[in-house]
Amino acid sequence: MNNRTSLLIISLLLMLSSCSSREDYSSFISEDTNKYNNQIASAIDVNEAWATTPYLIIGKLFGPEYRTEGNSGFSLEQTEISNEHIRIIVTQEGLLDDSVHGEKRIIEFKYKANRWVIDNIKLGFKCQSGRGQQKYSGELCS
Repeated sequence: MNNRTSLLIISLLLMLSSCSSREDYSSFISEDTNKYNNQIASAIDVNEAWATTPYLIIGKLFGPEYRTEGNSGFSLEQTEISNEHIRIIVTQEGLLDDSVHGEKRIIEFKYKANRWVIDNIKLGFKCQSGRGQQKYSGELCS
């Protein structure tokens, strides 16, 4: 087998493995944004600082809940930004739940009427071993 053929085979294997490990964001379920936006509006009414930026809002409403095991993780990833639109992915793993290992939220903020509001939230789950899917998906764990 020549170098070119070997390189082609390795490239195909890498492409296949990366495709199979992708999370199915399209399957994530929609979460109601009203309860969160009501909390943000109430905080703005009394000048609470946490309601002024998307990152502070996430820290208050979606920050790490200390209901995790030793192998826990919490991460934020900003995936899109413009002057009036921000998308942030919040992932928390190591949950103290017998079926759910982690939750991932894709939260879209829009700047409207001089404040940030949550426009959309998609929620996905990663199951404990033997309790369902091992990638984030909108499919509930068993």
